[in-house]
Amino acid sequence: MADKEFINSPKNCVSDSLSGLLSTSPSLTRIKTHPHCIITTNLPNTVPLISGGGSGHEPAHVGYVAKGMLSGAVCGGCFASPSINEILATILSLTTIEKPSCLLIVKNYTGDVLNFTLAAKKANTIHGRDVKIVVVADDCAVPLSKGITGRRGVAGTIFVHKCAGAVADAGGSIDDVVGTAEMIKNRLLSLGVSLMGVTIPGQPAPKPMVDDKFSLGMGIHGEAGVSMEAMADSKGIVKSMCDLIVEYGYDVSGNDQMVKVKEGDEVAVMVNNLGGASTFELYVVANDVCEYFKAMGVVVKKCYVGSFMTSFNMRGVSTSLLVLNGESEKILKLLDAPTESKAWQMAETMTGREVEEPSIDLGEGGRDVCEFEEKAVDGWEGIARKCIEGAIESLISKEGNLTKWDQIVGDGDCGITMKRGAEKVKEMLESGKLSYGKPAQMMNDLAEAAGSSMGGTSGVLFEIFFRACCEELKGWQEGGAKAVDGEGLRKAFVAGVKEVEKSGGAGIGSRTMNDALIVAADVCNGGGDMGAILKAATDGSDRTKEMEAKAGRSNYLPFDVIKGTPDPGSKAVQFILEGVAKGLKLG
Repeated sequence: MADKEFINSPKNCVSDSLSGLLSTSPSLTRIKTHPHCIITTNLPNTVPLISGGGSGHEPAHVGYVAKGMLSGAVCGGCFASPSINEILATILSLTTIEKPSCLLIVKNYTGDVLNFTLAAKKANTIHGRDVKIVVVADDCAVPLSKGITGRRGVAGTIFVHKCAGAVADAGGSIDDVVGTAEMIKNRLLSLGVSLMGVTIPGQPAPKPMVDDKFSLGMGIHGEAGVSMEAMADSKGIVKSMCDLIVEYGYDVSGNDQMVKVKEGDEVAVMVNNLGGASTFELYVVANDVCEYFKAMGVVVKKCYVGSFMTSFNMRGVSTSLLVLNGESEKILKLLDAPTESKAWQMAETMTGREVEEPSIDLGEGGRDVCEFEEKAVDGWEGIARKCIEGAIESLISKEGNLTKWDQIVGDGDCGITMKRGAEKVKEMLESGKLSYGKPAQMMNDLAEAAGSSMGGTSGVLFEIFFRACCEELKGWQEGGAKAVDGEGLRKAFVAGVKEVEKSGGAGIGSRTMNDALIVAADVCNGGGDMGAILKAATDGSDRTKEMEAKAGRSNYLPFDVIKGTPDPGSKAVQFILEGVAKGLKLG
């Protein structure tokens, strides 16, 4: 049973929340065709800044869309990264060919990094923009040596928004803005603690923590922390948190040369409410944090206290340190620069407004079109449709399984994400917008469906997969062969898997969807039939139960938490192939 909540429906809660923000913010507006993309009408003198990610962390990031900070925020679903199309639309709404520069500030989560990176690539290569990216990774809960994913980006990211935004508002160049963002991110250290988990709108409440324990290093999506510690008073909890921050160290050079906070250092501190702590408690924690560093001989020049980056209703707080050493005067000036951000100061209440659709050419019907003259292939249409329908049915029917597994090893959205993609494909299929009679165009349409509906890491990886399949089939036909023959389809599948492996960086043994995809591609490349391909994917996904994660959000969790539970992404691959196999049998 879900907790009592102030929402109308889980499906529309993000839109409702953003509408409320707009109704009280005269300087904000939304892109009409992408209503989760919020921009300010008070643009900086030179370079616009865009950030974003999953909703549920308010006021991050949309609360910082204002003169002096961000120019736009792209809001994904609850704890899910926004889609490439949404990010691209925001970039193109805030830049022009004459003023092409833009900075994307991205928290280090796989889905966010992949989606923002691909959107920037499209903006630069297709639309002639000059988009730069700074990825913030400030979470001291994740060891530097843990996996390939790296540290998470958390509340310290707001310091990057503030300082880089001040430089942009003062007329700085793209190099000035990027340089400032890089300088600030290299001086950040953050860590959170929590007394209980987080409830996602419409979802069952999490199991309560043991009464006499608190989670040290719990993630902003409810990921398990570094350890469960014996419950203590505020001073004891703050000591556990700050001890780990001090021991971790920061990388002021940007060259992995870690320096520990020490006596004589100057810092700015952010004590952040993760959602469910009272203001009363927050100031108790703030006092204890300041006292901790005062006892160390560290000079706290500023202490920001409030809700800067939350996690819905999580009963927890985080502390972020911005080390000022050597640049104290400059950084403090940037922190003090004026901003109209609602999250940084009080704001008036007025009715928001919408703008007309921006002049952005995203292709026919607002979607990318495969620029390739392709004729329908005899005998392909009926088989392809049955395979697609089989995959749709399989994914939708398995939503519950995927959600259950992802609530253990991830953030609980895998089933919803996969179902969203399947429903989008079904909608395109039934409306005649999916060209299943033309193999290359069909792959392009499937890529569009994934990219425009799923979001998260899965969405961008499936889009990458289908676009690679499309390109392979185009090349196959341009070479004079029939795309529908067995060899052409095998090569397309293998090409798609290789591109996913290359883009995501995870190989076999990483505990991701690639543990099913890569082994299936190997069997496919070796001439195995559909039964053998499906068996390889099934065996590969089953093996993830005993794997320690090296990538994805499971990488943040202890092995004893995830052991025995399969990776949901790899199981989703298995379920898709089961549907395809069913379609082939029926065909």
